[in-house]
Amino acid sequence: MSKRRDGGEQTKNFIVAKAHALFSEKGYAATSMDDICDATGRSIGNIYYHFKSKEDLFLYILEQNLTEGWERWGKISSQYESATEKLYAFADDVVDGPQRPLLSVVGEFYKKVGADTEVGQRLMTLMYKNFEPFVKLVSEGITRGEFKNENPQELAAIIFSLYAGLDHQSKFMEKETKKVLFRKGTTLFLQGISTRNDI
Repeated sequence: MSKRRDGGEQTKNFIVAKAHALFSEKGYAATSMDDICDATGRSIGNIYYHFKSKEDLFLYILEQNLTEGWERWGKISSQYESATEKLYAFADDVVDGPQRPLLSVVGEFYKKVGADTEVGQRLMTLMYKNFEPFVKLVSEGITRGEFKNENPQELAAIIFSLYAGLDHQSKFMEKETKKVLFRKGTTLFLQGISTRNDI
């Protein structure tokens, strides 16, 4: 790799890191391109050289964030045998995961760009792709006979929605209190779908 290209990648990664922090802290709408320029010490032209728009920058960061989250989850889940144990570990990771602050901004971003735009469609494709590993986890539980033989997409959507709601309601809780809440929510969900009586 040439020095120029290497320097370009370093600049891009630096912009991504600073913008990620701003989006996570302030939200999407409240973070302006001027804020990103100030945080990075780069000109608007330099940022637009790497990303064609603020929306493009956000989607790039989100995709990177989700990919890293699932890679981390792959390492965590390999430590557990059953889908039930993995689901509890997933609930813990929702609380502990470093991608949480950015993910809480996704709804705001979606409202801002709209469902019918090219950017909105890119977001939906990205979120659907992000959903697939979770459907796989639920399907594994069904295949192993741990969960009732229900539609895995529907079950995954229900538990995902439960976690999203708990995340929203527990914003100001201490991490350990929040973790207890997520584990209770997981237990209640599992009581509804488990084929075992000891949940």
